[in-house]
Amino acid sequence: MTTDSTKKACIFCNGELKDPARVKRAARDCDLLICADGGAKHLADLGLRPSVIIGDMDSIAADMWNDEHSIARIPYSPDEDKSDVELAVEYALEQGCQEIILVAAVGGRLDHTLGNVALVASYPGRIAVLDGASTLVAVDKSEKCVPHGQIGTRVSLIPYGSGRPKVRTKGLKYSLEDEPLAFVTQGLNNELLQTEACVCLSEGILLVYIDAGQVCPDSQYDMKAEGRRL
Repeated sequence: MTTDSTKKACIFCNGELKDPARVKRAARDCDLLICADGGAKHLADLGLRPSVIIGDMDSIAADMWNDEHSIARIPYSPDEDKSDVELAVEYALEQGCQEIILVAAVGGRLDHTLGNVALVASYPGRIAVLDGASTLVAVDKSEKCVPHGQIGTRVSLIPYGSGRPKVRTKGLKYSLEDEPLAFVTQGLNNELLQTEACVCLSEGILLVYIDAGQVCPDSQYDMKAEGRRL
């Protein structure tokens, strides 16, 4: 369960930024604002300043915040094996952040979008992608996932990696009772039967997507309150 002392980071990526007002509310609720290189332009457009800029600096204007000495810059070689976003995630974790929101993490280059989704799956319950009205998180067997929204809101459950996760749901139109998702697309286009549902799994990793709603892995992410505790 998240507490008032939970440290949160918001990482601005270089993809498409949807619903700027919602993103700005989420960013203001975070303790650490990080630009993954070209994500700096999104912060500037929102009238916000980052705590740190991380990356190979090939997508950011050289004069952006040049006189702002309070903004740390951590440059990496373009030959670095990790993406700017992964470096930003690792930095946030090193700074003690328990919750991380990725914004502008999808759209643009497909390979970068897939890489960012893989990052979410690598840290179940720790990272959420906030993409306009929709949210994506990953969960594993150590936690439950609590989607919130209006009745009828679309929820998709997508297995990630090898194996077939065994999933149990409550409050969704198409229920599962500790059943394996036999096909990758079997869990697409489910929907809420009530304003709050529950998703658990006994093995594997599951991506949980909710459209025009909120999703809380292990009750840590309250996207309805834009990062505030439940």
